[in-house]
Amino acid sequence: MSAAESSKPRVNTSMLSKHIGSRVCLVGKNLGVMKGGTSLNLEASDKQTVTANFPQPLRDPLDTYVELLGKVENDCSISVERIVNFGNDFDLDVYNEVIQITSKFPSLFPQESQEQMQY
Repeated sequence: MSAAESSKPRVNTSMLSKHIGSRVCLVGKNLGVMKGGTSLNLEASDKQTVTANFPQPLRDPLDTYVELLGKVENDCSISVERIVNFGNDFDLDVYNEVIQITSKFPSLFPQESQEQMQY
């Protein structure tokens, strides 16, 4: 897999429309699992809500803050491939500032593939 194929930019909800069909990383606050465990509402670092959909029901409980790796769909929801628990104390405001800076200077902050635990 090439670096371009494994690249997953870190985004907030305002950036999702620019990444439709691409894989991204999104960190946010778990607002609750729905639809029998196959869907999750998440408040992203820019205070917007995004829906995350799982191919099968979640088996394990989620922390308050999670990172999603998945594909952005046409409706700007995310089809989740992997999820990582980030604990119950995470500063989304600082993280959002980091997202803004890294998106302005992509050559200084390359997005590399990272293995995450599967849900």
